[in-house]
Amino acid sequence: MAKTIDRLFLQYGVRDEDMQIIEQSCMDNEIDAEWMKSFILAPYQELRTNGNTVEEKEVRKLLKNALRNLPQ
Repeated sequence: MAKTIDRLFLQYGVRDEDMQIIEQSCMDNEIDAEWMKSFILAPYQELRTNGNTVEEKEVRKLLKNALRNLPQ
């Protein structure tokens, strides 16, 4: 059976098993997993895909934007 890249990996750069860990960690810490996916994982994957190398400055900007959109 040939291995294929799953949808989560294409969208977030994270394997399904790892996403389950992330989602559980979010639940354990009362963080909305959908927020994490939308404002951290997806934008980070987009930076990695488009530019290959992600500079610290870009990561800081991404995190600041995510924190501005943190659900109350």
